[in-house]
Amino acid sequence: MELPSASGAPRLAWLPAMRGLAILMIVFYHITIAIYGTPWFAHPRSDWPERMARIAQLRPIPQENTVAFLLANLFRYAGWLGYQGTGVFLMISGFGLTWALVSRSPAALLDRRAFYLRRFLRLFPLYWAGHLFFLVFNNLAGWRPFSPLDPRFALSLLGLRFLPGVFHFISPAWWFIVLIMQLYAVFPFLWEALKRWGAVRFGLGALALTLLSRAIGFFLLPVDPEMWSRGLLFTSRLGEFALGMILAWWAAGDPARVHGWLRSPRSGLALLFLYGCGLGLSFTRPGAVIAPLLITPAASGFLVVFARDLLPRWPPAAWVLSRVGTFSYGVMVFHQPLLWALIVWLWPFQMPLSIRMSLIGAATVFIVIFSAVMETGVNRLLGRWPFNRIFPPLGPYARMPAQSTPLSASHP
Repeated sequence: MELPSASGAPRLAWLPAMRGLAILMIVFYHITIAIYGTPWFAHPRSDWPERMARIAQLRPIPQENTVAFLLANLFRYAGWLGYQGTGVFLMISGFGLTWALVSRSPAALLDRRAFYLRRFLRLFPLYWAGHLFFLVFNNLAGWRPFSPLDPRFALSLLGLRFLPGVFHFISPAWWFIVLIMQLYAVFPFLWEALKRWGAVRFGLGALALTLLSRAIGFFLLPVDPEMWSRGLLFTSRLGEFALGMILAWWAAGDPARVHGWLRSPRSGLALLFLYGCGLGLSFTRPGAVIAPLLITPAASGFLVVFARDLLPRWPPAAWVLSRVGTFSYGVMVFHQPLLWALIVWLWPFQMPLSIRMSLIGAATVFIVIFSAVMETGVNRLLGRWPFNRIFPPLGPYARMPAQSTPLSASHP
């Protein structure tokens, strides 16, 4: 279903819900690793144990009874897969930015000044608000306190989290925000490349650059393989972002064909095969070079079908996920330190597993609501004096060329 938007581009009703699913996957993952530790698969590190030790980590953990055994291990396995939400988010980001352009015209021009200013206002004010909030919260709660004079604080405010010692500072999840900043910075150039080369050549170029970048980082550069794998430099995750751009390009040209392919049983089997191969490859360092480029297309394909075709059958759930997706950036900024501080405080108390998980679930709901309130507040503040004088309202960053080309005539 497509709805009109104020900017003129068709608004895809399922996209916010899919964004909500992706951010909840990430939140679930962060809860799980706080309780059970980080999985060895898909996280290549300089201190990786032997392959059999990585596989042995998957053994079920004992519990006091059968129900607790099943719940705890299902929670652990499902939660460990939540890291894949970051790849889905990258795909959604590339898709959304490209859709805003190509749905008007495949020859649409991008106003770089308007685009960069919009991205700056979207990312940095709330990101800075997160720094100020955790400066107060961490020091009052005694949870990893830090000083505003710490050089890492200034470097993080500037978005320089790829520097040594800053990558995990305050909130480890913020590596993803800085990765998105990098991808936004190069998006205008990627858009021009997509228009000039077409989807196939653009995709092959992005794939080659991503594989080369990951291989160099894993085997040649003196950097932490896990940090490089996550996205220390945007080139290591470019393929997933480019996938979203290509899907938007194809969907604008022939939406029925793209959607029909995703829903076909044959494509479902193909996506399942890709997912299994990617997951298996993620247990080895050479395999981890390519694993995200197999897992993200598969996971994204399944979530698109779920969000577009199945979720609307349950309107309340669709509404909740859409609202979570609308404020997903706020959730990304605030959720991890708050949840980890709660889990560390809560874990020493003896209580049934069901009660412990219920408390964490209730806290997660509260943190999502708190994040939405913070994001709404920061956005409203930007619309008031003096910020509305410094940053006056902008028009859309997509401009139509003098003679726009019909979609069907320009898509390969």
